[in-house]
Amino acid sequence: MLAAPAALVLAAPANAQVAGIAYANPTSVVAASKAFGAANQQISTTYKAAFDQMQQRRTALENELKPLVAQLDANKDGKVSEEEGKAAQTAKNPAIEKIRTAQTNAQNDLGRLSNPAARAELFAIESILRQYEAAQLRVVNARKISVVLSPEVFMYAPDSANISQAITAEIDKVAPTVSIQPPADWQPSRETLAIQQQIAQAAQLQAYQQQAAAQQQRPAAAGTAPAATGATQPTKPAEPR
Repeated sequence: MLAAPAALVLAAPANAQVAGIAYANPTSVVAASKAFGAANQQISTTYKAAFDQMQQRRTALENELKPLVAQLDANKDGKVSEEEGKAAQTAKNPAIEKIRTAQTNAQNDLGRLSNPAARAELFAIESILRQYEAAQLRVVNARKISVVLSPEVFMYAPDSANISQAITAEIDKVAPTVSIQPPADWQPSRETLAIQQQIAQAAQLQAYQQQAAAQQQRPAAAGTAPAATGATQPTKPAEPR
């Protein structure tokens, strides 16, 4: 469902401490773990029908909004400027309220469709986090680390102070897979919710960066070489959910 962003995986040399002080990022650990990757592959398969319905709902929303947005485009240039939006609000154009209603309805539908998959991912994240403390302790003992802090505490630290990758490796040894089927009465912790959000934000940022890079490359390629038949198109980044 969400590929572990490469930006979250930070390399750590074997001697991963500085004067007995190290740092680790639980979000990086979870995102880079084998269990998280396997869980998202299983989620993609298990909830494929729901994901397909979500895409259909987004397409339906786009089709619903097009004629409504066109009503706000006073100069018919294909976009609604800030001035046109303000003018529509001043005139109390009914299209504005219709747009808001359509967006709200779509958001509610998408939330309902995505909830089971999101809940499955949360359960996988929390299952991985249950292994975190023991894995960190094994790394601390093996490397004789005295203090482990969060990355935000440091104004500067060398890469060798990061033990996130080492903790991930320990978790991979004992829990390469986790369940995605939470009990009916299970509720995720705040930490689990925060980590899921951070992983999603990182994946979304990475997708936007990849898309921007691909768009920058297209004009350059077009200006230096003629288009070839059957040329390979840039890979479209996975849409964050």
